[in-house]
Order: sequence, then C-alpha cells, then structure tokens
Amino acid sequence: MAQEAEDNLVLVGRITVPHGIRGEVKMRPLMEQPEILASLPAVQLRLPDAPDREARVRSVRMHLGAAMLTVDGVTDRTGAEALHGAEVYVRRDQLPELEPDVYYEADLLGLAVVTESGRDLGRITKVLFLPANDVYETDVALIPAVADEIVLSVDLEAGRMVVRDIPGLRKDE
Repeated sequence: MAQEAEDNLVLVGRITVPHGIRGEVKMRPLMEQPEILASLPAVQLRLPDAPDREARVRSVRMHLGAAMLTVDGVTDRTGAEALHGAEVYVRRDQLPELEPDVYYEADLLGLAVVTESGRDLGRITKVLFLPANDVYETDVALIPAVADEIVLSVDLEAGRMVVRDIPGLRKDE
C-alpha cells in the first residue's frame, strides 16, 4: 500500500486515545463495519508530523460506539500513545459496498452544494461527525446530513448535492 495515490485511499477512522496498558487504541470509526479492518493485509496510518506508515490491524472489537484496535508492533501504552491522532486509511477497492444513500467522507468532500431553488452553498470542505447526525460544512453553510428532510439528492458522478432551501443553512443568516 506504500504511497497509494490519494484518491485511492479512504479515511475510515481516527485514533483518539490509548486504552489500557497492552497497546490497544480507541478509534472513532467513519465506516459502517470497522471489524473488516482486521481482515485486511494492511491499513495506512497518517500521523500528525510524521510520515505515513503501513500497519496490520490484528483485532477490532466494538465498545460503546468506538472501535478498539490492536495493531501489529504496538504492545504497550507507550506504543499506543504514539498513535494518538492518527487517521486510518484503507484502499478503496478493499472497502465493502455501502447501502444506498450512505457515503464515505472522501466521496463527499468537494461536492458542490446547491439548494432546490438553485442557490449556491459552496463545496463541502469538511464532514463533522456529531452525535445527533453528521454535518456537511462548506465555506458558507452548515448542512445537517439528514436524508430526505434536508439532503434531497447526492450525485457523485456529477459532483453535486441538492439540499432543501431552508432558512439558517448559511453561516451568515
């Protein structure tokens, strides 16, 4: 997987904190089935201020909405602390097919967002993963990721999302 092309990698989680003293880490999953990480030959870890590195996930267990991972070569708390803040990427061809109207963050970033009346809300620059629902952020708007109520359609091929034209979406309103 060494130095995969950026568009071939999909962000599937973020390592938040170590868990225990045996090298386990807590990951906030950004995918439906984080358990598959243990079946892959490798994932790519992108650490702040360090070169990307490949790693094999030995096991994954779910606990209170978080994925608890053990990673080859990480056997103690010190090793786990070194992974704090790492983003976990997987090659796109290794990911399971998603249900309809479910998307990976990488697929949404850069989509043009327009209202049903044609008002431009910019391009998605960030996906905020919040407890109630995800929120799509553009330079000018915050859009709750609520299918049918707010998000009317997503067309990945056209690079466009259509949302309901409701007051309060724009940051300046």
